[in-house]
Amino acid sequence: MPIGDFLRRRPEAMTCQACGSPLPSGAIFCPSCGVRADDPQAEPLHIVDRTTGLFNERFVRPVLEDELARAHRYQRNLGVLLIEVTESGAVDETLKTMAAALAGTVRDVDTPGVIGRTPPQLLAILPDTDVAGTAHAATRVLAAVNEALKSGGTRAAVGLVCVRPGQRVRAGAVIESASRSLRSGRPEMMGKPA
Repeated sequence: MPIGDFLRRRPEAMTCQACGSPLPSGAIFCPSCGVRADDPQAEPLHIVDRTTGLFNERFVRPVLEDELARAHRYQRNLGVLLIEVTESGAVDETLKTMAAALAGTVRDVDTPGVIGRTPPQLLAILPDTDVAGTAHAATRVLAAVNEALKSGGTRAAVGLVCVRPGQRVRAGAVIESASRSLRSGRPEMMGKPA
């Protein structure tokens, strides 16, 4: 091999174990996701799911906790939707399709996110929304998601929860309640009646 080729040869490019981005030589932290380059257990610090472009579970659960605290503090209602595919096919494609339909349907103040991949599950947090508004949003979202999934022969179902002010509830309990609503087909109410 000629000496010029040897000098032009670059060392093997290193990639981040968490996100797969190329690392600059000598980097201690990944410039894309911020984790230590030498940590074998590293997970990216991203708040956005790379497949769908929606917020990931790591970000959505704390947002739900914050919104629950805000609703309690200011005595406001909070609506939560859980959208799940009833029979799953290609998970990534199904999630992308569902996410696009959800993002195109909810308001700017709402927070959509991915909370499960198998089966594909999306969550939408609807601040200042009473039971009638939550039911209206659920109808719109379900129609949009099922229309988008129609070509793949898949269908989705929605569970809805309206959290009334006056009682402090946790995010896990709300998601559990939304899951019960999804299975029963009836809306769930949390908190004391006004």
